[in-house]
Amino acid sequence: MTPLLEVRDLRTHFFTRKGVAKVLDGLTFSVGKGEIVGLVGESGSGKSVTGFSLVRLLKHPGRIVGGEIIFEGRDLTTLSEDRIQDLRGREISMVFQNPRSSLNPVIPVGDQISEVLRHRRGLTRTQAHQKAVELLETVHIPEPARRMKAYAHQLSGGMAQRVMIAMAISCNPKLLIADEPTTGLDVTIEYQILQLLKEMRDLTGTSVIVITHDLNMAAEVCDRIMVMYAGLIVEEAPVQEFFTRPGHPYTVGLLASRPHLAVEEEIPTIPGNVPDLIKRPSGCPFHPRCRWATEICVEQFPAYRPIGTNHVAACHHVEEVARDVVIAG
Repeated sequence: MTPLLEVRDLRTHFFTRKGVAKVLDGLTFSVGKGEIVGLVGESGSGKSVTGFSLVRLLKHPGRIVGGEIIFEGRDLTTLSEDRIQDLRGREISMVFQNPRSSLNPVIPVGDQISEVLRHRRGLTRTQAHQKAVELLETVHIPEPARRMKAYAHQLSGGMAQRVMIAMAISCNPKLLIADEPTTGLDVTIEYQILQLLKEMRDLTGTSVIVITHDLNMAAEVCDRIMVMYAGLIVEEAPVQEFFTRPGHPYTVGLLASRPHLAVEEEIPTIPGNVPDLIKRPSGCPFHPRCRWATEICVEQFPAYRPIGTNHVAACHHVEEVARDVVIAG
């Protein structure tokens, strides 16, 4: 698959009074054209910082200090602020958490979409209004012409998220980054939002990065899943193989702690906490929490080991993990 986006050795650090938090410290991955990729991991693993780094919307004291973000042959880390602002929204869009807080509370949502269309696509006021209605219809908002006049507080969580997706796709971006797009929504609305993301990909060929801690959601929408821990990708695999053949101890822990109806006993959790990124652990960052860890894990960061087709894990003990997973069923 032809890469649309290639992230190479990306390093995003936060300069705090306590020290430098190396939130992303060598992040490398790619996204193919028309692919939906899930970026999963616990809170604090660096997922949202990855999204904000890609669109260069980091807040102080965060800063990209190294690496490359190659988008269609251009390194986004070297572009001027004017060029990034021009690219943001036109070619790369981001759907944020908490959609109501991302919408202007004193301007009707239809006017907000229309303004984006006028500014980004040069449409007249009439053209922008008509296109905004069409976009609301595309994201399955009932009575779109009437909803154009609604304010953010008058919309349900699911409706507000659809408005945000309509704004995000208004300029037909090549890459859409959805940061926890179903947070706080009930199961039915969550399913509809996920189907909408797949529909957008199928209609337009847009590539999508879904940032989430919800593995069930990732299973529903993604072609491939990347597991992030301490600002690094520790495993990536096609979605089916990810759930049936995990290769990294952290992935095994995430899958074991996933709630599902068949489990009656208490759901196991991964021991310990995400590491302090000001004082990163030596070697493999997961070793303090890993039951397979040995001396080499403390001393050396593991290379990526192949497990299957397009499936790799950064672990010194891939064979032992695989064997124990099979034994445990």
